[in-house]
Amino acid sequence: MYFCIRDDDTSFFTSPDELERAYGEVTKYGPVSLAIIPFCRAGSSKGVPVAHRKQWSIHALEENGALVEYLRQGIADGRYEAMLHGYHHDEPENRREFLQGSELARKVREGKQYLEGLLETTIRVFVPPHNAIGKEGLNAITNAGLHLGGVAGMRHGWPWWSPSCLGVWWRLRRRRKQGFDGLPYVLDIAGHRELAGTPVTPDAVLQRSLKRFDEATGLNGAFCAATHYWELDHPVTDPDAKTVGDHLYKLIERAMADSTVRWESVGTVLAQSAPLGERS
Repeated sequence: MYFCIRDDDTSFFTSPDELERAYGEVTKYGPVSLAIIPFCRAGSSKGVPVAHRKQWSIHALEENGALVEYLRQGIADGRYEAMLHGYHHDEPENRREFLQGSELARKVREGKQYLEGLLETTIRVFVPPHNAIGKEGLNAITNAGLHLGGVAGMRHGWPWWSPSCLGVWWRLRRRRKQGFDGLPYVLDIAGHRELAGTPVTPDAVLQRSLKRFDEATGLNGAFCAATHYWELDHPVTDPDAKTVGDHLYKLIERAMADSTVRWESVGTVLAQSAPLGERS
């Protein structure tokens, strides 16, 4: 079974100290995949410091030289994987950039090239801002040779005319009726692959995450913990975890305790894990 960690919202506003505090110890055991915003717009995202929120100014990642050097070294050392997290991330009036935005093919192409050149790496995965993506966005990432960190679904993105999409939809519907909660497989969708993330946030419940983890383990599938470095210290109401970080670390402990679990980057899991359809 594959285990991976996806962290969203690394941007110009992120400091190396924040990432090191969040994942310095964690990355001694396995990589963390960082969804990175190339040209962050200071909008309403909680990943933007309060003093800058809703100023709508745009900040290129390269303007934070210390962060760029930290990321380059971390990627070279295998501690981090870089993924593309939108282009600006935030749009005015709470519009979702890759669901309601424009010029998405250009943004994916330029964003990918920018991060690859700046961070001296290869980008394999696209993570949509706010986990929202539509048909135009899916076409853009597919044409750029990227996989999706997340699941688009039939309502917004999957093409109904595709036999492979209909097959995946039917199998997932059957699993729901059987009482399964998560999506413990990589999904093969019309030219790209998708990997669902299990939210590790202030509202998440540890026992539900562990249930999804056990489902994936039992089926020799894939489990992705999706979180944000900027909220790991946030307290939660869940009686089984004190903070978001505590929730994440208990998932890591579960993964480390199982010799059948392979901890890899999101990109590696998407590339190597057999998708739904080849397993069922």
